[in-house]
Amino acid sequence: MKRIFLPALAAAVLAAPAAEAQGNYPSRPIELVVAYAPGGATDIIGRFLAARMQEKLGQPVVVDNRAGATGQVGSQYVARAKPDGYTLQIAVQTTHAVAPTFYGSIGYDPIKDFTPIIRAVGAPLVLITNSKLGVNSLDGLIKYIKERPGKVSYATGGTGDGSHLAALFFNNMTGLDPVYIPHQGEGPAIPQVIGGHLPYMFVLVPTAAPFIEAKQAVPLAVTGEKRSQRFPDIPTVSEAGLKGYWMETWWGIFGPAKMPADVVAKLNQTLNEILKEPETVAKINGLGYEVRGSTPDEFAKFVVEENRKWAKVITDQGLAGKAGK
Repeated sequence: MKRIFLPALAAAVLAAPAAEAQGNYPSRPIELVVAYAPGGATDIIGRFLAARMQEKLGQPVVVDNRAGATGQVGSQYVARAKPDGYTLQIAVQTTHAVAPTFYGSIGYDPIKDFTPIIRAVGAPLVLITNSKLGVNSLDGLIKYIKERPGKVSYATGGTGDGSHLAALFFNNMTGLDPVYIPHQGEGPAIPQVIGGHLPYMFVLVPTAAPFIEAKQAVPLAVTGEKRSQRFPDIPTVSEAGLKGYWMETWWGIFGPAKMPADVVAKLNQTLNEILKEPETVAKINGLGYEVRGSTPDEFAKFVVEENRKWAKVITDQGLAGKAGK
């Protein structure tokens, strides 16, 4: 009896602290990794959510900027972390839906190596041009490009960023083949468009807003499923004639693969509560972004769909594995 009972008792004793720690989660500080430098959109959103999580969870939530290789360094770090809920990542579409196809070998699998917790924030882009071009509609821009085969270039904030992806999706659906001119961020790219040096670009609504409101940029359509809350009078790309077009830059919270289900549930519940708070909505909308929210399963399915979508677009455009080369 002792030979049977003692191992069972030992197993129960060893399991007790783990169960207690999990039930009392969190019992120590949480690390929220931002895979980019301070000051960018991911950092700003991450720091806001971290502050609110800290208040609600009763433990410090420390933002850790681990920049490098367009988000791959920080993502690799989280993928290899202990899946106990104390290392999380606020990740973006680029690292968790685009990089596998665009870059090829990235040192992690965004689906197999992570636990999706919540889809938190989204931001549609807006297609802008300038008054000098004389184009005031999506159809007009498509006609302009078609009439100048091989002669039209457009601006992007960089290779593989949201502005580039939106344009690639646009090219894929229209059969157009303009040349992209990457810049060091959307900020430096916009003056090239509003100054008439490049005819158009897709740009995040928050970034484009001041130029649209000052009538320096001509907005043609937004990329979201619905019209932008910031600019409800601008049609979606789908409404403007390119049926089925939809994309947005999104941010979500992930942890390493195989996190305990109850820890995931607690984080998801906490973050959904935060995202429903009027002050959170006001803050996110004030920055020009939009609150989302989801269950872990909904987010997991969304991430799979996004990987499939961008793998097809990038492959069809002949860019698979070519980013950074």
